[in-house]
Amino acid sequence: MSGWMLSIDFGASNTVAAHTNPVRGTVETLVVDDAVRPIEVVYERTLAAHHGQRPTIVVLTHPDAWSEQQVRTLADAGARAGIDARTIVTVSEARATVEYCAQGRTLRRGAVFAVCDFGGTSLDTAVAVVTEAGGFDVVEVRGDDTLGGRTLDAAVRRWAEGVFTAREPGFAAQLQQAPLGVHREFDEQARRAKETLTYEHTATIVVTVEGNEHAVTLSREDFEAAITPHTDRVVETMWGTLTDAGFGVGDLDVLCATGGSARIPLLRNRLAHLGPLTAPSDPAVVAEGALILAENSRRSLRARAIGWIRPVGMVVAGALVVAGVAVAAVRGLPENSSAHGGGTSPSTIQPTVVDEHWS
Repeated sequence: MSGWMLSIDFGASNTVAAHTNPVRGTVETLVVDDAVRPIEVVYERTLAAHHGQRPTIVVLTHPDAWSEQQVRTLADAGARAGIDARTIVTVSEARATVEYCAQGRTLRRGAVFAVCDFGGTSLDTAVAVVTEAGGFDVVEVRGDDTLGGRTLDAAVRRWAEGVFTAREPGFAAQLQQAPLGVHREFDEQARRAKETLTYEHTATIVVTVEGNEHAVTLSREDFEAAITPHTDRVVETMWGTLTDAGFGVGDLDVLCATGGSARIPLLRNRLAHLGPLTAPSDPAVVAEGALILAENSRRSLRARAIGWIRPVGMVVAGALVVAGVAVAAVRGLPENSSAHGGGTSPSTIQPTVVDEHWS
């Protein structure tokens, strides 16, 4: 199969796509923060990069907990966006993540992979097992739509509000009556502080009301204290998924932590107690994993096709050899002899033998 492939992973904050480079054939990523028409936007931009040539495969990812109807709705949305419905393939996010994290690893039958995807608005966990054929079976999934990165943002904001109330009660009262735009900026400041504390030991939150700035500094220690109840829930959910799948401590071969909030040191340290942890910083983990899965499937189909052609070719070749031997034998008979006891002439037998083996 020639051409290029595209995968699209939908997120709460943005949509990420991976596609093969039109010149080098390498994988490139595209991040789109337009949540209004994400499929159309991604498809049109990647189509333009390939000079209008349509992709041979388009992989759309979805949460593992989705029903068949939800998956069909996703595929229908892709078709309405202009994608050829015959090229659309759907893949669960956990399946794609496992494919990404399995790159470069020697897979043994029965190896256990776990996924902890802590995104902006939800937590999704899964356990997959390596099959005899070298693929993966997702054996258990569990999610929580009430827990995500924004839960941590809210915890940071509550901490800052507590500081303002204790230190500047007048401003805290004024803040409650502030316009919606002020509160949106406050939320944004809390999110930025969370992200900063992933790498730094302090972060400053600045809130401006009526031209007056009010700032508070959040330390790594205070941040971790504020989010600990929520990170505990993440670890408990991951552990519950693992035990529901029939596994315990020591059974896990790889735990792949993805999603923006999975980069937080406190959470990484906690998850590492469950098993060997890998936490890729690539924001396109799911999209690239889906592309890897599509490419592996394409190669597997090709290999199976070649595997089918080879024995058929051997049968045909064998038939030709037998036919050749039969023809040679007939040609070698004496002029008045018979290949079959009925005295049929070689001119009649020759085409008969050859036709039988070619039919």
